[in-house]
Amino acid sequence: MTTRALVVTGLVCSTATVSHSFGRSVYGLLVPAIEDDLGITHAEAAVPATAIYAAYVAGVVLVAAIGARFEPITIMRTGLAVAALGLVVSGTATSLGSLTVGVALTGMAGAGIWLTAPALATAFVPAHRRGLVIGLLLSTIGVSNIVLGFVTNALRDRAGDDTLWRPVVKIETVVTLVLLVGLIAFARYPPTSRIDGGFSVDQLRLVPGWLKLTIAYALFGGMTAAFASFVLAALEEQGGFSRNGATLVFTAMGIGGVVLAPTTGALSDRFGRLQILALSLTLLLLANLFIALGPKPIVAVGAVLYGSAAGATPALVATYVRDHVEDRTFSRVLATMTLLFSIMAAVTPAIIGAVADATGSFTVPYLLMAAMTAVSVAAVVALRDTDRDAVDRMAAPAVS
Repeated sequence: MTTRALVVTGLVCSTATVSHSFGRSVYGLLVPAIEDDLGITHAEAAVPATAIYAAYVAGVVLVAAIGARFEPITIMRTGLAVAALGLVVSGTATSLGSLTVGVALTGMAGAGIWLTAPALATAFVPAHRRGLVIGLLLSTIGVSNIVLGFVTNALRDRAGDDTLWRPVVKIETVVTLVLLVGLIAFARYPPTSRIDGGFSVDQLRLVPGWLKLTIAYALFGGMTAAFASFVLAALEEQGGFSRNGATLVFTAMGIGGVVLAPTTGALSDRFGRLQILALSLTLLLLANLFIALGPKPIVAVGAVLYGSAAGATPALVATYVRDHVEDRTFSRVLATMTLLFSIMAAVTPAIIGAVADATGSFTVPYLLMAAMTAVSVAAVVALRDTDRDAVDRMAAPAVS
């Protein structure tokens, strides 16, 4: 791999910080402070969380409809530019409405970033190293969460204000712009083959076990959207953590993601994508149960388990899809699969927020999410058994 290719791969891997950390998980980190600053309830805080994923649906539709006309790197650069705009709007928001617009723009941009990142990140690596590289791509989310967790606490301590959150969003904006400039200056990819636009179930069928995998991924999408939106609030209310203590747990969640995403990716290169995916989803099932039922230390363990496995799961799904399709076809197929994921992700946070307000705790909401994850695990286990031969062939190292 040339120096330029190495730099570009590193930049592309870092874009997951924008699509998944800045655009999703950091909202959960800042929700308690945002609620205090803007004077909103859990149910109202779920509105921007829902908007993130509703806008992501729109982004997925847009990429599927017109993305085939453009090179993947062009889509990614556009996504970063829109994300930066959304972060500016969010960071200056003074009402629930303006905050919702800002996070929605960033959420929509995440589709353009995520639907192209796995293919761009693996463009210069051999097929039998895809799991590791896409795992590293998702591990940057954990790195971002670690850094922003420490930075958030440091800024709040310095200001003596535990409702501070806007400076964190400003930092995210600067990082997004740096990545955009870097990809404009350095990223050079060979032209890809043109394909028709729109969603394509026919092309999705090229992925063995596509229906079970799509259902499992959609259920994961609904669960992770709600989990990420309320985990900090749950740590405070369910686990009894202080705001700074909850933020430190958020940092530990990031550390878990940094370790597990590339580890499970490398394991999937050796043992098969779906076997490791079933394990990752099982960890997420335990995470929900621990937060719903556990005392303070177990609640923290549940949060860290989630932070560890939440990034590994989409990485494993994307790698499995990447094993079967390439280039622009990858974006089209992943967009088709992600449509149901996005709908579930858009709906679930609002339901979970309303249930939390109605019950006065996060026990029932996290039990509901545990049930969703259990069905997802069952679907992948059935898929693993049904398509074992296909999985083994795709997971085997390429022979040169």
